[in-house]
Amino acid sequence: MRKVPENNSLKKEIRKLLELCKKDEKDNGEKRNYFNAPITEEEMINWEERNRAKIPETYKEWLRFSGKCRIAGNTATFWGPNEFHSEYVPEGLVVIGEINGDGEVVCFSKNEGIFVRVFEGKTTEINDFACVLKEIIKLMDDKPILSQERYLEILQKIKEKKEREKNK
Repeated sequence: MRKVPENNSLKKEIRKLLELCKKDEKDNGEKRNYFNAPITEEEMINWEERNRAKIPETYKEWLRFSGKCRIAGNTATFWGPNEFHSEYVPEGLVVIGEINGDGEVVCFSKNEGIFVRVFEGKTTEINDFACVLKEIIKLMDDKPILSQERYLEILQKIKEKKEREKNK
C-alpha cells in the first residue's frame, strides 16, 4: 500500500482507510483495492487553468496521495484531473468519483469549491473531502464487506422477490 505524506491534512483518514483496505483484501481477495501514484502539482495547475476552476484543497491533498483509486471493490473510486467529467450532473459540478457502487457520484462545484454528492438527481452538500473519506471508513467499518459475487447474488434474490410480489 502507498505511504501517506506526513504533511497531508487527510493523514488520519487515509491511514484508517489503508488499514481497512488491508483487512478487506484479507477477507475478500486481492485487487479490490488500489491506489495509483499521486498527481503532480503541475497536473493540478494545468487542469485548473484549462477549466477555469479550482480543485478544492482537501481533494488536492487526496491527489497528493493517490491520483486514482478503487476502495473495497465498488465501495468507492476516485480519479485524477484527467478523468474528471461533468456528464449527468447539474451544471457547474465536476465529478471526481463514485461511491456505494450504485451510481452515486462525488463532485465539487467549480464556482464555490464545495463537495456535493449526486444520486438519482438529488444533491447533498458535503463539508470537505475528509467527510467523504469518513463516510467510506464508516461503511467499511460498520458492516462486513461482501464479496462481489455474494453482493450480486443478494441483489438477484431481492429482484426475484420483488418480481414475485409484483406478479401476485
